[in-house]
Amino acid sequence: MSLPRVKTAGRHLARLALSPAPLLLLPVLYLTTMAHGLVIGDPAEYTFVAHVLGIAHPPGYALITLLGKLFQTLIPFGEIPWRTHLLSVTAATVAALAVYGAAYYAVARAGSNHEVRARLAGLFAGFSAGLAISQWQHAIHTNPHIITAAFLAVNLFLLTRWWARDPDRSRDLIWFSLSAGLGVTHHPLTVFAFPAYALFILTVRPGILRQGRTLLAMVGCALLGLAVWLYYPVRSPMEPVFGPADMNTLDGFLNVALARGLRVNLFFFGLADQWDRARVFGSLLRLQLSLPTIALAMAGLTWLWRRAHRPLLLLYGLAFLGQAAFVINTVQDVIAYLLGPFLVVGLLAGIGLASVDGLLETRLSRRERVLLLATFILLGPALQLARNLPRVSLRAYDEGDRAIAALFAQFDGSGEGAVLLNDWERMTPLWYSRFVERRWPDLADVRPEFVSTARPWLPSVFDTLPGGPVYLSGYRPEIVAAGFRLRPAGSYYQVVEPGDESVPAGLTRLPAAWDAPAVVAYDLPRQVTAGDFVPLTLALRAPAATPDFYVPEVQVGPVRFPFTTDSHVVSPLWLPGEVIVERFDFALPHDLAAGDYPVTVVLRNLSQGGAANAPLSLGTLTVAHRANPPGTGGLLANFRQRVGLAGAGARRGLARRQAPWVEPLPARPGDVIHLSLTWEALARAEESYTVFVHLIDAQDRPLVTLDYTPLGGAAPTHLWIPRWLPGQRYLDPYRLIVPPDLAPGTYRVEVGLYEMTGLRRLHLADATGNLTGDRYILGEVEVISSTP
Repeated sequence: MSLPRVKTAGRHLARLALSPAPLLLLPVLYLTTMAHGLVIGDPAEYTFVAHVLGIAHPPGYALITLLGKLFQTLIPFGEIPWRTHLLSVTAATVAALAVYGAAYYAVARAGSNHEVRARLAGLFAGFSAGLAISQWQHAIHTNPHIITAAFLAVNLFLLTRWWARDPDRSRDLIWFSLSAGLGVTHHPLTVFAFPAYALFILTVRPGILRQGRTLLAMVGCALLGLAVWLYYPVRSPMEPVFGPADMNTLDGFLNVALARGLRVNLFFFGLADQWDRARVFGSLLRLQLSLPTIALAMAGLTWLWRRAHRPLLLLYGLAFLGQAAFVINTVQDVIAYLLGPFLVVGLLAGIGLASVDGLLETRLSRRERVLLLATFILLGPALQLARNLPRVSLRAYDEGDRAIAALFAQFDGSGEGAVLLNDWERMTPLWYSRFVERRWPDLADVRPEFVSTARPWLPSVFDTLPGGPVYLSGYRPEIVAAGFRLRPAGSYYQVVEPGDESVPAGLTRLPAAWDAPAVVAYDLPRQVTAGDFVPLTLALRAPAATPDFYVPEVQVGPVRFPFTTDSHVVSPLWLPGEVIVERFDFALPHDLAAGDYPVTVVLRNLSQGGAANAPLSLGTLTVAHRANPPGTGGLLANFRQRVGLAGAGARRGLARRQAPWVEPLPARPGDVIHLSLTWEALARAEESYTVFVHLIDAQDRPLVTLDYTPLGGAAPTHLWIPRWLPGQRYLDPYRLIVPPDLAPGTYRVEVGLYEMTGLRRLHLADATGNLTGDRYILGEVEVISSTP
């Protein structure tokens, strides 16, 4: 090959490297980490609703339903869930490409000699946005949030291109109007960027309000996008397989399309909480982008201001604030709804990279600038890739498939005539089985039913129990509080009347004495991995009523698990001769050496001390080694080997304390104590946890209780998929208000976590894995008289 041809080929490769083409690495990464099977909860609903062309929960999600059906129909291979997950891959890829385009046009308009810099800005912005951990997690399973973010990115791209090319031309405005209309039919959240769009258009083209033809074309395209909403009144009265049947009425349409029933979650926090909400947003942003990338985003804002690109500053800034300020003050899955604002930060980071390169153009040599840009890339997108790739995959996710398999494995051919009451997460896979796979259990075996807020758990039990056996998809403490017993039964819990003296089939009986409280049977897996949350079922019995509190203590090799009475039927409530069957699960240390460990159990008397029986053998537990176990040595507390308390501090006025503090924190009645908890994810959570922060007295009575999904609802540990990933850290601030009428004295602050639905507290483990309780005491608060 001649030298001119080599140079030409090199130029072509350079152009290709700086084109959007490298961003096609993103769908490759998404595809290799995408879930293959059904994801429980909302993702399962979107999957089967699209398949049967039904109507999903509010706001209805007409667009994702129609697009999901299109993907399921046109893609000729793969299972239905896999095909539907591809919609998220596509949306995430479109979002990254749109971010590239917006950054490119924002920089390219600065001058014709900025072409290379503009393309570099686009690549940096696209990869920064596309490799953010929340963007990646939502790109690999069916959900609407990634589509909401894609609409924001596309709208910003179209408006930026319109501004950069020729504001007197209206083609991009027309496309923008169509996109904006479509976005509204997808989710109402998209309207919070509309003020930014409107002000930007009026700033760039002030006379547009007098240009009737342009306005008419824009309104027409917006209405064309809104036409997707016609799906509701057309489909709703046609005997829908799933969904409301009254959306051909105005009230029925508005109830769903505007999600009227979900407004209770909006604007939950007040002005006094805004500093803490900003800290929460900062904590979540740090999970998405590295500090150098965030610094570049700030540089991008400055560049837009100084380069007289202020219309773009108005567009990006208001679009960011409009969505971020609204979302961060709700109490739902905030981190998912923040995908759009995170994309804007990535976009600004790309612009910031170009601004830094331009600033240093005359100060550094070309080689030095290349090295600096390479450093930013390594500390930005490359670091995100290295950090996220090993832990983000959903390829092995099988909760949805296991939920369906468990139903048929337990009830198929049983002839029980049972009723299985399910929460939303466990009902959606069963609906998928019914509507897509056309598999539904024989009613002579079991009838699955959904428990909603309109028909809660306890009334549902009372309605169905007289007709036969009743099972629950999970542990529900309100059923136990009503006087029933919940017996573990396979993947479910059976509702049992008090006084049942039978030992369930499937449990291994123990040679226990029947003349004293004892463990009489058990069920335990035989092979686990270090760090696993191990299910253990124990059958307990007392021959006579007792006022004493008995709890089991399990020993696995060198590790002790002395359980508390939390979320269990306490022994003073046991009936004489009744067999109480309950779960006493335990979590193994992550660094436990591989091997075979003997397992024993003893029943201890907490009231009088000592054991009620000699240790009973539960056989041997084979533990496999866990590769790369998390470090837990520097934690204040280790909850269930799943969540670590990495740090905690308190502030009241000028007084500050770091947990565990010895000197009491002074406060007066009515004072606000600002607490900051730093959580670290040690392993993927099996379910959603709730954080509790309590001010307690000397008798452990809670006087002030703060119970939230972590970060005030912003970051669930598990929602459809595991949200928290190993190694992530979250800053979780709280405002603890001392009651105005609280008497002077010494009080303590306790923190911990419990299961959102089962309410079982997560036990604490010491450095060797032994259980040490179910709460952590941060320190004391000394409340003094309110009189100065």
